[in-house]
This record gives sequence, C-alpha cells and structure tokens, in this order.
Amino acid sequence: MTRLRLCLPFLPVLFISLLPTHATAQSGGKFTGIMHVSVQVRLPDGSSAPSGVLVELELQDTEMVTQEQTDSAGKCAFHPGSPAIYLVRAKQAGYYDAVVAVDLQNTPNGMANLVLRPVPGEAAEQTSKEVKGGSVSAADLGVPPPARKEFDLGRQAIENRDLDGGIAHLRRAIGIQENFPQAYTLMGMVYNEQKQWKDGQAALEKAVQQNPKAAEAYVYLGSSLLQQRDLTGAEKALNRGLQLNPDVQDSPMAHYTLATAYFADGQWKDAEPHTAKAIAAHPEFAPAHWLMAQIMLKKGDGQNAVQEFQTYLRLDPDGPSASAVRAAIPRIQAAIEK
Repeated sequence: MTRLRLCLPFLPVLFISLLPTHATAQSGGKFTGIMHVSVQVRLPDGSSAPSGVLVELELQDTEMVTQEQTDSAGKCAFHPGSPAIYLVRAKQAGYYDAVVAVDLQNTPNGMANLVLRPVPGEAAEQTSKEVKGGSVSAADLGVPPPARKEFDLGRQAIENRDLDGGIAHLRRAIGIQENFPQAYTLMGMVYNEQKQWKDGQAALEKAVQQNPKAAEAYVYLGSSLLQQRDLTGAEKALNRGLQLNPDVQDSPMAHYTLATAYFADGQWKDAEPHTAKAIAAHPEFAPAHWLMAQIMLKKGDGQNAVQEFQTYLRLDPDGPSASAVRAAIPRIQAAIEK
C-alpha cells in the first residue's frame, strides 16, 4: 500500500500487512478491530445442513448479539464487535439446538462446527446433495466410517481450540481415506491459523487437486500463497475461488485479500473494485479503508484518501499504521491546498 501519485514525493510508503488477521491490533493483550467467526452446520451423517438454519451469536449470559441464516453449504459468519467468549447456537425445527463456545478473548478468529441432532420422530431425513461451490459431504464421497469418525473428532478438537490435536485426527482420517478433500481443506485452514503457511499451502493444494470445485479451499490457498509473497499464485487461487462461488464463505475477506495481492503486485486498478466490495460488506473493517486510501493516493485523489484514512483511524485508532497515517494526513492536505 504505497503512496500518492499526485504531488507528494515526500509522502512515506505505508507498511503493508498482507494477511487480514494481521491487520487487527492488540490492546492490553486482547484483539481489537474486526473479529470473525466462521460457522459450519452439519447433519449427523456429515452432510451440510440445509440453507436457512437459524444461527445465533450469544454472550455467555445467553444475551443474543446477532443472528444469521446458513447458506446452501450450511455456512454463515459473524463479526463480533469486542473480545469475549461467545456461544454460537444453531436452531432448526425437528432438531435439538446445537451450541458451541468460541473464545475470542485473545484471538480475532474462531470456528464453530455444529451438528444438528434430530428429535426422534420429528426431523425429516435429509437427502445427500452437492452444495454450491463444489463442496460435498463426507458421506457423498464414500468416506468409510472410521475416517469420518476421525474427521469429526478433528473438527471437535479444533472447535475446542486444540489445533494440534485436530490436525492429528485429520491426518489419521487421511491415512484411512486418502481421497478426502474436506479433511485437507480443514487442515489447511488450521495451518494458516497457526501461520504455518507452507504446510497450509500443501494441504490446500491437495484439497483442490482432489476436488477442483472446492471454492473455499482455493480462497484459503490464496491466503497461504500471499503470506509467502507468491502474488501471482495468490491472485490465481483467489480469483478461482470467487469464480466458482461468489458467495463462498469469507467472501468479503477473500475480496480484501485479493485486493491486497493486486496492490502489492502494482495492480492498484484491479485492487480497487475488490476493496470496495470488502468495505460494502463490512464497513467497520479498518484495514480495507486503509487499503482504499492507498488506492486513492495512487489515483491522485487526495481528498478521498484523507477521508479513508480518517475512517481507518476512527475504527482502529491504535492500529499498526495509525501513527504513520496521522503523520501523512496533514502532508496530503497541504499538497491538496497547493
């Protein structure tokens, strides 16, 4: 994220944080700024729950914060406003409520994997189906029960923040059933969260090799490649994921990550529409405003750059680029007045 083309050769280049989660500041040991909870709701056979399942985000005292509905892949996402331990609850007629705790006190990201258990005699059987984006259930893939059991144990461990334990179960699942793109995708996501980018890349490349329509795997692969400065590879993977499924889970963050890759690659014109989509979806995401300000500087639009920088400071006053932004704003304003 560089500088103004206008008349500001003196304006310093601002630091780029490539991974969206790195753009989140820490204050007093807790994260501030955008937080993200990815939610996956499944049925007992491992298939994705139907679209329209009500999912609530609650505080520990059961006060509801917000609610969403699952998409055709049984997924949704939340963006809580502050660090806390949250409860994620899935509700569907004919099924018992599924609840899991997600601890966001010291991390900006969490995953909630919920399984809806049918109430005997009330829940209609859910037929197997292929879902949007090319994701299929473990049952659809003909995964044997022992591998599915290890996969479920892995998800549970990850859900409880035992990431190493989760990976161990996923490896056992793959040892039983090599053709298991879901396991490779989840493993890659966990490696990314642990900042083990090469391991994440390897797992996610295996996932898309086994299932070329796995949109979510392409998106997380793009993040892995971006962190390793493989800008061309990141752009290709992220574009492929969004092409396969424009509504893929974490699509706003996918657009932001793709915009970051384009900008770092000197393609700021390609970065602009993706940054705009990220802002439209999540106006409170400070790093996207920061990136848009950098794009405005490239365009020579100092006024809009200042506005975007001011929004960034309002949303994340102690952010990693806050001091540089505060120093840059008066310089831009002085250049505009000349």
